[in-house]
Amino acid sequence: MNFLVPFYLLGALAVAVPIYLHLRRKPPKDSVEFSSLMFLNSTDYPPVKRSRLLENLPLLLLRCLALLLLAALFARPFFSGGEESIEKGQVRTVLLLDTSASMRRDGLWEMAQAEVAKVLAEAESGDEVAILTVDGSARTLVNFDDWREAAESRREDLAMGAIESLEPSWQGTDLGLGLLAAADLLADAVADEEMTLEGRIVVVSDLQEGANLEAVAGATWQDGLKVELRPVEADASTNATLAVAPSQDPARPMVRVSNDEVSESGSFTLKVDDDEISALVPPGESRVFELPAGTEEVVLAGDAQDFDNRLFLAPREAAVVTLGFLGDGKADDADGPEYYFRRAFGRSELLDPRFIEGTDEVASILTVARPLAAAEAEKVHAALEQGGRVLLLLSSTSMAETLARLAGVKDGPSLEESSGRYAMLEGIDFDHPLLSGFSDPRWRDFTEVHFWHHRKLDPAALPGTQVIARFDNGDPAWLEMPVGSGSLVVMSSGWHPGDSQLALSSKFVPLLYSIFAEQGPRVGEVGQFFVGDSLPVEASDRRLILPDGGIHELVDGAEFRANEPGVYRVEGGSRGRRYAVNLRQSESLFRPLSRESLIALGVPLAGGGVEKVPAEESDKRRLRNREAEEDQHLWRWAAMGLLVLLVVESAVASRGSYARSLREGVPS
Repeated sequence: MNFLVPFYLLGALAVAVPIYLHLRRKPPKDSVEFSSLMFLNSTDYPPVKRSRLLENLPLLLLRCLALLLLAALFARPFFSGGEESIEKGQVRTVLLLDTSASMRRDGLWEMAQAEVAKVLAEAESGDEVAILTVDGSARTLVNFDDWREAAESRREDLAMGAIESLEPSWQGTDLGLGLLAAADLLADAVADEEMTLEGRIVVVSDLQEGANLEAVAGATWQDGLKVELRPVEADASTNATLAVAPSQDPARPMVRVSNDEVSESGSFTLKVDDDEISALVPPGESRVFELPAGTEEVVLAGDAQDFDNRLFLAPREAAVVTLGFLGDGKADDADGPEYYFRRAFGRSELLDPRFIEGTDEVASILTVARPLAAAEAEKVHAALEQGGRVLLLLSSTSMAETLARLAGVKDGPSLEESSGRYAMLEGIDFDHPLLSGFSDPRWRDFTEVHFWHHRKLDPAALPGTQVIARFDNGDPAWLEMPVGSGSLVVMSSGWHPGDSQLALSSKFVPLLYSIFAEQGPRVGEVGQFFVGDSLPVEASDRRLILPDGGIHELVDGAEFRANEPGVYRVEGGSRGRRYAVNLRQSESLFRPLSRESLIALGVPLAGGGVEKVPAEESDKRRLRNREAEEDQHLWRWAAMGLLVLLVVESAVASRGSYARSLREGVPS
């Protein structure tokens, strides 16, 4: 039996208190003199020995034992069994080394290498060690077979040689993925063993709060596995960050500078080529700054941590999108719906539309405004089944059959022409994804849009249909229904002047862009990517010009992942493109990862937290004692025993008090 906090055993001295109280107890001094005895001589009795004053020895023993048990409870008892096997070196360790971008801070990588050397120096002859590295992914540097096959005198040199050849990458920190990979490596090592060695994971990392831990949520850990955290800390923990900000002018990019709330400085400089822009950002705040046109790189000066102070920008490029409009009339007829459709998706600096005819090639943005032949409807329906979205404009009552074919139902609803005065929209579902862009009170007013004609239909004939807007007379105006993996959006009125004022209102273009937001590329999106992302590569592309000027040959549009920040140039395809790749913002969050966040995710921490685990023998023994005590929880049994003793003590005390009252003639 050992004690984690033996200092509390001094509390056992309190056992003298009940002994003292029992010894100082004296018989009652109250006496009554009787007149008939006043002439008698008193008899002297020999003094009573103090040992005879211990009238209730069981009660005294119970009280003393309770105090001894209370002192032992606070001293945290445990059995130290199994320590010999640990000291003999029968431990299997996976050393998980963080090689993410945040480890590029000044002096941090050297500190991590020194900590790795300490872990290797602790390994004894019977230990087995494997080394994993983790950033955006986990990689095995030295496995258990490599360690066992190497001569014992060369094992440490083997591991350190592999570490010294490394340097931190530019990727983010997926610490959860690394922990799971280390646990899997341990599980594979013990799969065929009759005698399982103790397993542990030693994490050498800066443990910054930007580390991703999603992978360990709900994970199941091997019995007895412990995770030791050995954090390395940089001298400066504050940081200013640089990120792309939304810009109204595509030609003039904007950046956001954010300053740490505990920073001691708020004066920075943005360097763009030979120009300098003063950036005053108070601690805990952020500011947006406009850059000159054509800027590809901006550097933030004045920050203590400079590894994340370079931001790369790529110009907005026109997004290529294929469009199709199946309708009657001519494309340049201002009285027809196609005229307004083509102008809503007109060519601009941000959009490169390519209109296709017919249904031989299904467009990514497709509107149907006329009855379709059976073959045409079949092709459009197949596109819907595969995840496409089609807008069906009910321009006449003759489109009932087309509606049924596209929806995939045999007996679709009949269409009836509306009569009476014009209609207006009401009952618009602004919570629906297609209309959520109009939920702001500034944009949700559709009262200026009048609908002269519309087609009546019963949505109940179309399974799964959701009415997302109605006319003021209750008729459905806009509907959406699922078709396979895609969806069919139906407008019961056209947008051209003959049917409504929709095409002439300010709501028309945003409405079309909202309907087709998930189809094709995002219009005007800045070409921003993060290190580790896969860059969009087309089959016709031939090579990539890397940020350092190197050339990467592309084969049949094979996937390419950016492994460093900078501007990547694609050549050889139908058009040249540039992609800006930057460091993930999570790598700029330097505050320490809290112990509670790891415990909440079920990570089996050793030593109770993120404190450094000392390498000295006495400290290692203290750590093993703490782990043994946490596993055994003997103090809980001591607490239960104390409660039982107190109950028995109360019963014995009350019984002795009752017996004494009978002897003294006191009525109960």
